[in-house]
Amino acid sequence: MSALVSQTDRWSVFQAKQYWYVACLSSALKKKPIQVQLWGTPIVVFRDEEGKAQAILDRCSHRNVPLSEGKCINGRVQCPYHGWEFDGGGICRKIPALVKEAENPARNIPAFPVREQQGHIWIFTSTDTEPNHEPFLFPKMNQAGYTTIMYQADFDGSIHATAENILDVPHTAFLHKGLFRGGEQHKIQTKLRRFADRVECQYIGEPRPSGLMGKILAPKGGEVEHYDRFILPSIAQVEYGLGERSIIVSNALSPISDFKTRLYTVVTVKLKVWAWLLRPIVLPFALKVVDQDVVMLKTQKEWIQRFGGEDYCYSDVDLLGASILRLLKKAATEAVAIQAEAGEPNSILDGELLA
Repeated sequence: MSALVSQTDRWSVFQAKQYWYVACLSSALKKKPIQVQLWGTPIVVFRDEEGKAQAILDRCSHRNVPLSEGKCINGRVQCPYHGWEFDGGGICRKIPALVKEAENPARNIPAFPVREQQGHIWIFTSTDTEPNHEPFLFPKMNQAGYTTIMYQADFDGSIHATAENILDVPHTAFLHKGLFRGGEQHKIQTKLRRFADRVECQYIGEPRPSGLMGKILAPKGGEVEHYDRFILPSIAQVEYGLGERSIIVSNALSPISDFKTRLYTVVTVKLKVWAWLLRPIVLPFALKVVDQDVVMLKTQKEWIQRFGGEDYCYSDVDLLGASILRLLKKAATEAVAIQAEAGEPNSILDGELLA
């Protein structure tokens, strides 16, 4: 067993590499090339002559200099050391000091499939495998009748730990008390549905959560429809609905490294009135919640490392964590096909919790 595999097993970090991840926001990629990292691999992202996003390994084949420190010339990325130019397919098209033709397969660089949609640039993290699915589509984004709010944040934690945190109901009454939950507890029925590429928990009989967000969604109270979902490889989604009001929070998690995760969040909110107040109210609230989670996940990671690895103890109310880990383990060893629709679940588990 190699040292890398041993380390991965020790930390329970499972690298699902034949999938799409958000590399950056479309607005972040302009005329200059930029470097992004996915699973610790530096990738240079740039725009070709037609403005289409391209991504290749951020390592010049000539002398191993990062191409992201160069510039774009005629839709190619140019190395800052000797001026070698590479196109979006990773092919070396020009060597300024060379009289003969520059193209030679030995000079090429691995290229990554890229999709740009809904203001995000996605990269498929395998250079030798054709994608068997398309990137995730953020539901209701910029749709008529919905307000769209976007933000991003970095977490010191694995994708598993970050996704579990986002979809963990019990911690909200303690870590986010006053912002979200923390009032009188109620018994809520749960239904956990497991699919080949995702897991979903439905909360039945949940009264409107106490705290600011609950009051925005349902100022007069009532019972909400609540779903939490994890979709491979890294989508953590929370959905609340009450009549014609709804909030969908879709989080795309990008693995900068094993223990550094970048969160790209799209919130879509549908309210009949006061929609113009949502952004100045919801965004500061959301960022406050994120800040609290950032601190907690950093502490968790430090203690995991201090004690030599993860050693979790699950209870009946830790509804999604074990299923998320199971999906990530499977995805790390095989390319699980992502379905546009969930279809029929593989299993359904009924339970209950206090929240």
